[in-house]
Amino acid sequence: MQVFRSYFKILRSNRVAILWNLGVFMVLAVFFSTTAPETNEDMFEPTRTRIAVINRDPGGVLAEGLEKHLEQVGQRVFLNDDEEELQDALFYRRVQYIAIIPEGFSQDFMEGNEGKVETVVIPNSTMSYYMDMSVDAFLNTARLHNVHGRSHTQTDLVRLVLSDLDTHTRVVMKQSGVSTDSEPNYQYFFNYCAYALLAMIVSGISSTMIAFNRPDLYMRNRCAPIPQRKVSLQILAGHGIFALACWSLLMILAMLLYGRSLSGSGLTLFYFGNTLAFTMVCLSIGFLLGDIIKNHNAQTGAVQVITLGLNFLGGVFVPQEVMSQSVLAVARFLPSFWFVQGNELITSLSDFSKASIMPVYTSILTQAGFAIAIAAVALLLRKERRMSQFA
Repeated sequence: MQVFRSYFKILRSNRVAILWNLGVFMVLAVFFSTTAPETNEDMFEPTRTRIAVINRDPGGVLAEGLEKHLEQVGQRVFLNDDEEELQDALFYRRVQYIAIIPEGFSQDFMEGNEGKVETVVIPNSTMSYYMDMSVDAFLNTARLHNVHGRSHTQTDLVRLVLSDLDTHTRVVMKQSGVSTDSEPNYQYFFNYCAYALLAMIVSGISSTMIAFNRPDLYMRNRCAPIPQRKVSLQILAGHGIFALACWSLLMILAMLLYGRSLSGSGLTLFYFGNTLAFTMVCLSIGFLLGDIIKNHNAQTGAVQVITLGLNFLGGVFVPQEVMSQSVLAVARFLPSFWFVQGNELITSLSDFSKASIMPVYTSILTQAGFAIAIAAVALLLRKERRMSQFA
């Protein structure tokens, strides 16, 4: 077991880099999981858009009624009727919607004219559609009372319209199956495990590979009485134990931080299995990298590029929901994408039927496929290099 013991001596000499990466992970994971917004899936509350209403029809009762209605459905910000002030408020997002009621609006509407309201909105803003619907609802309801009802004054018309629009529908949020957790902050922890696993495992395994692949040490091992197959098996055993130790450490941290809520969700084994699959991917990447690079200077740069690249493109640091379709098309060829997607699928589980669990298994098996493919490439390159050395 001389090779096996030497393996962990080399790891101990690189413990500073490994512990540094673990510390960075802990800061990121704990910070984002504790500052994540709390959600409650049993409650619904409509969003109130920040609006400004400019009434250029003073004394118009109908215009004042529309102004009051918009105050009820939006969050009003009071601005002066000044073009520059309105433009600045919209540019700096102090308001998202500006409604301008033109002069003579009330009288024109009562005479059967269209009664148009001018609007200024943020381009492509979804909230503007909701406010447009609120304006149309007021005008259409008023038009129905004005055309088909008895003759009304503007005051009566506004009272009837506001009474009609004051009707609210009770919203009940329902979910099929068993609810997992209303505050799955541990999902952030497991997503950031991708960073910690990549940084620690790739750094540790590649460091030992660089040491064992040094020409003088490699040739000395070839001359040793220990069979080369036994040497390789002991190194592989060291890789596996080190990778499992990193995985176990993170899972223990997860239980310490979120033990009660995580175990109560019924998703613990799914998260652990998904993270274990990505651990095997990290092991394969570390094995491949350690067999390619020759010195620690190149190793530092390669580890940083691989770790940050996979995490950014895979959706660890930047949510997959905000990525463009072109970036997602590239990300699908990365194991980190399937790891993050697996975590999201696990978090959204509401029942444990075969149809619900199958996508999770697909993500885990896809990661296993990446691990096997990367390991196969590493073994092929290793074999070709050894054959060229002794050709």
